[in-house]
Amino acid sequence: MAWRFAASKFKNTTPKLPKKENGEEDVVGQMMYVDDQHDDGNSHLRHVAGGQNLENSDVDDKETHVVTCKLKIHTDTIFDLPVGNLSCTNDGIHASADFLAFHIEGEGGKLGVLPIGAKGRRTRNDIWIIAAHGEQVSDFGFMTYADQLLATCSRDEPVKIWKLSRDSSPQLATEVNVGAGVVTECLKAHSTADNLLAVGSHNSAYITDISTKRVAIELTGITDKVQAMGWSEDGRLLAVSGDKGRQIVVYDPRANTVPIQTLEGHGGMGREARVLFAGNRLISTGFTTKRIQEVRAYDTGKWGSPIHTQEFVSTTGVLIPHYDPDTKLVFLSGKGTNKLFMLELQDRQPYLSHVFELTLPEQTLGATVGSKRRVHVMDGEVDTYYQLTKNSIVPTPCIVPRRSYRDFHADLFPETRGSEPGCSASEWLSGTNAAPPKTSLAPSSSASPPPPEPMPPQQAAVAPPRPMSISSNNVPNGKDHHVPAPRKEEVRELDYGVYEKENGAVRSTAKTPSAETNSTQGNTSPLTTNSPDPITVVSAVGAPKATSPPVTGSASTSSVSTPLTVGPAYGEKPKEAPVNFRKPIGASNRVPLSQRVRPKSCVVGQITSKFRHVDGQQGTKSGHVFSNLRNVNTRLPPESNGVCCSNKYAAVPLAGLGVVGIYDVDAPGKLPDGVMDGIFNKATVTDLQWNPFDESQLAVGTDCGQINLWRFSESDGPRNEMEPEKQIKICGEKITSLRWHPLAANLMAVALSNSTIELWDVSEGKLYSRFVQHQSGILGIAWSADGRRIASVGKDATLFVHEPATAEQKVYERKSVVESTRAARVLFACDDRIVIVVGMTKSSQRQVQMYDATTVDLRHIYTQVIDSATQPLVPHYDYDSNVLFLSGKGDRFVNMFEVIYDSPYLLPLAPFMSPVGSQGIAFHHKIKCNVMAVEFQVCWRLSDKNLEQIVFRVPRIKKDVFQDDLFPDALVTWEPVTTAARWMSGQESAPVFRSLKPDGVFSSIPRPIAASVRHSEMPTSSAATTPSSSATPSTEKQTSSTPSHPTPIARNMQSCAVESAHTPDRQQVAAAWSTKIDLDTRLEQDQMEGVDETEWNQ
Repeated sequence: MAWRFAASKFKNTTPKLPKKENGEEDVVGQMMYVDDQHDDGNSHLRHVAGGQNLENSDVDDKETHVVTCKLKIHTDTIFDLPVGNLSCTNDGIHASADFLAFHIEGEGGKLGVLPIGAKGRRTRNDIWIIAAHGEQVSDFGFMTYADQLLATCSRDEPVKIWKLSRDSSPQLATEVNVGAGVVTECLKAHSTADNLLAVGSHNSAYITDISTKRVAIELTGITDKVQAMGWSEDGRLLAVSGDKGRQIVVYDPRANTVPIQTLEGHGGMGREARVLFAGNRLISTGFTTKRIQEVRAYDTGKWGSPIHTQEFVSTTGVLIPHYDPDTKLVFLSGKGTNKLFMLELQDRQPYLSHVFELTLPEQTLGATVGSKRRVHVMDGEVDTYYQLTKNSIVPTPCIVPRRSYRDFHADLFPETRGSEPGCSASEWLSGTNAAPPKTSLAPSSSASPPPPEPMPPQQAAVAPPRPMSISSNNVPNGKDHHVPAPRKEEVRELDYGVYEKENGAVRSTAKTPSAETNSTQGNTSPLTTNSPDPITVVSAVGAPKATSPPVTGSASTSSVSTPLTVGPAYGEKPKEAPVNFRKPIGASNRVPLSQRVRPKSCVVGQITSKFRHVDGQQGTKSGHVFSNLRNVNTRLPPESNGVCCSNKYAAVPLAGLGVVGIYDVDAPGKLPDGVMDGIFNKATVTDLQWNPFDESQLAVGTDCGQINLWRFSESDGPRNEMEPEKQIKICGEKITSLRWHPLAANLMAVALSNSTIELWDVSEGKLYSRFVQHQSGILGIAWSADGRRIASVGKDATLFVHEPATAEQKVYERKSVVESTRAARVLFACDDRIVIVVGMTKSSQRQVQMYDATTVDLRHIYTQVIDSATQPLVPHYDYDSNVLFLSGKGDRFVNMFEVIYDSPYLLPLAPFMSPVGSQGIAFHHKIKCNVMAVEFQVCWRLSDKNLEQIVFRVPRIKKDVFQDDLFPDALVTWEPVTTAARWMSGQESAPVFRSLKPDGVFSSIPRPIAASVRHSEMPTSSAATTPSSSATPSTEKQTSSTPSHPTPIARNMQSCAVESAHTPDRQQVAAAWSTKIDLDTRLEQDQMEGVDETEWNQ
């Protein structure tokens, strides 16, 4: 029987990062207190839940007090820990069902201990400290079936067993002396037997019985020191990684003291390596010869070569693996990086299937996975991942999404290994293979509750709110009607309303949510905002119900950051409005968005992108690949993107002085052997760009200050004999970047090594403009989509936005935008309202920063760390879908985000993964995409030996209709709008937008369809003609003399009346579908056989 696809229950497992605030979160809400005048003459304030309808209550005739306050919500993160910078070669942190043990800073081998339920701030005085050894702790770990026993080892001391308790300090339980002169490097508790511990040393390993304090078995045949060990699930086999990860040996300790299998490990000589059993697979992590993280999987039923090999990131930190046998999930977290990879172990290819990739807020120093007996099953939590950073422990629950968590999902939580061992150490050594009993995770089972937190320093209890000063007016007596609070299950999504900024103060036109409602909301944005100012208590005596003005379509403001909700000012009369449980899609809290439809949606309170399930199809599957590629130039300057392509050709820099290979993208295949053919520029190539309006013209910049223009055709002979069509001598300085103008033909911006940017008409060889703003070299330049501005970032860590076509040559500046000046890129996004800077930190973290292009000070909006690597990220932005592609040299991944002009600013999409690293990526124009196959980008990815095509598409079922929600009118980047002379003279030309819908194809959503229409010629609605605040940069101190930016591009949709004649109605759509279906007009009774006429007479 053929294999059928069966979806895994855990394929959608998603880790949820806890709140990042330091111990508490400021939540602004409303609490209403009613002053009840009792018979005893005393006033009593009773709390009425904010946000409830009080029209029919007795609150109307009493004196009410609206109090705006801040709630404190404790976080799940443990912070302010004295961890510091670790230099250990172990996992750094371990967890049992009761305790967490982790490395801390200080002389000697010290460990910190906390219970599983610990949260919030924990300083050195708030944790238990184990002074385990005099030197650095080599390894440590909990005993499998004794949650209170912690084993530690060091190089020159015996193995020690510590007993932990919630009521007293850790005590030394016992010591096991492995042998005189034995240097212990690592240890691992047995998986099925109690009191059995494997200890690794140099060239040997030992099986010790801690109950008898002796060595039971000594294993030999290991090369160099032992770096990691792992027991099989049945406890019969022991795997040992030695020789810096290049050797893996497998023992059956009770059968023989020599290895039963010796496997070839990783090729690199890493400082660390890991090995563990995962079902009937053996997983090993190490490094390749190129210092790239590598994972190998072996079949325990058929030892030999690995059945699966996968490379990850080029870094010096090893991948720490963990495995959950119940869900078959594999967790991989790299030391020194901020990435968590979740994979699923399968019985078929790919044996390790991608599940999730999580970007953590800080670098990982250690990682572990908690006990299954402590997961919150009623929340769908299948595992808890603990990350150790330099000052915190971040518990990350891994949730399987389900429609409801009211009932226990037994399919997600099978019976798991309990707290009782299968056998004792002596029984196992005598040959017993009894499996440990399993226990159910159902809430009705008799599982022990988690231990309470340790006794923290005594803190004063939170006092109830004090009575407020009230008026002396008499208030009628009334009964104390308590309004019930909302149920805990009700999760509300607040109406953010429309926010305006007046006189430097933020004002909300929407009703302020209640304090209790706010307590259930989580801020999904990773942006860290400043805490609000202290809120003053305002007593409104006898105030009427809250009123609010009608919500307008837009609001004028100078900020796009996440707004703070504040209560109504004193004296206002806001009316009560119903709470909107859904935030409008695409609505901005600050500046109104473009009128084109944004492909994002709100799912369960979180804004997600319609491109989130993007699928990248490699050319190896469709034959679109240039193979046998050789001598690729891997030493290009960091300012260059390397490979580039037009709709007809691809250019690849090759090794040699100025050699560039040219390949026809419509004729892929295997390249012939021999010397690689290519053009010669007679100088080192620094950058190269195809003319966007001439797919046969290539501009090549060199380090001698010269631009070579090449033209190609299908009739060209050997390209090594060709000469440039034209040569332009810029100056004697090195050319760092070339960028063609997006609208004007033959206009090019050239960045030079002497901090100069020049504008050239390459057809005439004429210099139009030169401007110098940077104090040192330029790292990257980029044009805005409307061609009015050009942004640049330099080694002086300064961002400049120039307007070269204006008479006053306006320049806007922002300092200190990058931390590391080794490399950076810049581009415009979101209809030219955002400037994105992609750079690196001094700790090699690659990050994306967003700045507001509508303000004169280029105000910082948001920063997100992508990952950690040695090579910079090269961005590409798709103007139509707002998707940002990020990939670096040597990366196997292409990270994608949808950029939005509102929090959370970057919506993550499914990353693209390739088995080999990349040398560069080049994208085609949008017209190259097959929109009927739901392709929204096509690119070419260069590796050491191949140049393959990658098609990015969105999975859709109905591909016979045009997907309007994914393909708005596309920005025409392949045809010029004006000339260089007209543009430099100040004649502005608007960009052109064109529909990609093929003729004769119906749309999935009725929408205006027009031919190439310019923005200035398109019919505008009333909303489009209204001046937008985004047209002019705004600041709090701006005056009329302050320079302003040009109006950003906006797609204006044509009116329905104009387009009604062009839009097919329902009858036309039904008729079109009917032509594809054979109509059967026969009736069912026509096929029935009746009786003979003579029979009716009988």
